[in-house]
Amino acid sequence: MKRHIQTPLLGFSISLILSCFAVNADTTQTTASEVKYQRYYSGDPKGRKYCDFFTTPAPEECFYNPRLKASANIDDTPEKETVVLILVDRYVKNHPYNRNWIQAFLVIAETDTRAALPKKKAFFKLFDTGTHKSDIAAKAIALHNPPFVFTHPPEDALRSGDAAFRLVDLTGDGILDIWVKFGQAAAVISFQNGEFKAVFSSYTVPGLLPDAEYVDLDKDGTYEIKVPYSIQVERVPGAPHLPWMSLYEWNGNAYVLNNEKFYADNADFLIQLLSQYNYQILRQGSIINLCGTYNFYVGLASYYRGDLRMARLYLQWVVERSKKDDYIQAAKSILKKLPPL
Repeated sequence: MKRHIQTPLLGFSISLILSCFAVNADTTQTTASEVKYQRYYSGDPKGRKYCDFFTTPAPEECFYNPRLKASANIDDTPEKETVVLILVDRYVKNHPYNRNWIQAFLVIAETDTRAALPKKKAFFKLFDTGTHKSDIAAKAIALHNPPFVFTHPPEDALRSGDAAFRLVDLTGDGILDIWVKFGQAAAVISFQNGEFKAVFSSYTVPGLLPDAEYVDLDKDGTYEIKVPYSIQVERVPGAPHLPWMSLYEWNGNAYVLNNEKFYADNADFLIQLLSQYNYQILRQGSIINLCGTYNFYVGLASYYRGDLRMARLYLQWVVERSKKDDYIQAAKSILKKLPPL
């Protein structure tokens, strides 16, 4: 088996390196100049009024903590809206200044400085650890794993670090959308067909990789979303966690996976996989043949690049020899899409 795989690997690696051109993505943020942001600090009375949107007290040993507000026009009305990010922070015993949040909410309301409590337009629950009972009537956003990634970040990672949002026209319709990041997750809330709704939500990075970001790859005014991930290679001593990227693009209704658009012009990830695979063959010998992870992702990247011969070679290996059902079922689903020999 080692001779069968290693020869095409080495040749394919060389051809990729010779033909590889890096993608220069425009990462310029297009936040409208009229957006006004305000950061709240714990106990700020200007932010406390937005806690009145919650109809029940905070869970025991917790409190509602408004963190960030923005004012701008984000729907089809001429008036501005107010967006407020509110976390449910938990007091830590004996450490009054050491808090972590267990729930995250986003309120969209009318901007009315005269009203004690502006009229609510939408109310979203971004994340909930499930550790405390919550009866808040907010629309929950389900977080999804990138397709063909079979590991989830730990729950603690989602509430580590900061939570923030930015208003930017991601969908190219002239209306500002809400790009929100919290812990190791990201979501997009957009005004579509007369209502605010989540058009993207995903876990992002379970390791030390760049954050998820939005970029206009083809300069058409509509932004794609890049979600980095880490491929965890098991049963191979010393194997690193290799980077992987999932690319989503706007289809007019939601953000959908389109990795073909990314991998067709970017061979960097496939080169890293092949190079590491070749290195492990030379270092570990036949033990590498026990690892279906490399075979699966090399086959997947080849499929996205349109190299169906290489895709079939590696994915068929996964179906026949992998020990992991997730990889086997995913490989079968892709092989069904390939034209017959």
